Amino acid sequence: MRRQKGSTLFELVTVMAVAAVFSSVAVPSAAHVRSAVSSAEGARRLALVLRSAQAEAQSRSSSVRVEVDGSGSYVVTAGPEPLMSGRIGARVSSTYPGGTIEFSARGWAGLAGSSSPRAGHFSVEGATASRRVTIQLSGCVRCG
Repeated sequence: MRRQKGSTLFELVTVMAVAAVFSSVAVPSAAHVRSAVSSAEGARRLALVLRSAQAEAQSRSSSVRVEVDGSGSYVVTAGPEPLMSGRIGARVSSTYPGGTIEFSARGWAGLAGSSSPRAGHFSVEGATASRRVTIQLSGCVRCG
């Protein structure tokens, strides 16, 4: 008697069930990794926005303001003129009141409308981790 090659319906259903179990475990794990990456990427984006605003203030020889809200949206302005806006991609909190920082013509960071420099930081929140973007008294922007 000759044996037929192929799979039975029962074998196919079993393989599909095992694949479904594996995918139900893998998808939440992948989402968890993605959220951890987003806080690091968000911190890098915010540091880039702050450094760009600082360089713009120095090149214009006038103050440039950066406003970052809790959802991660930002607006960079020079006087009444908007320079750029966008989203960081993560939640953000700050030691600067209202999430607003102003770079002077020398590149020093401070409170909006204040002439004295002020150090502070922004925290970029992910699902499991947070990253900090620190602005030193000298105006140096560090991502950590």
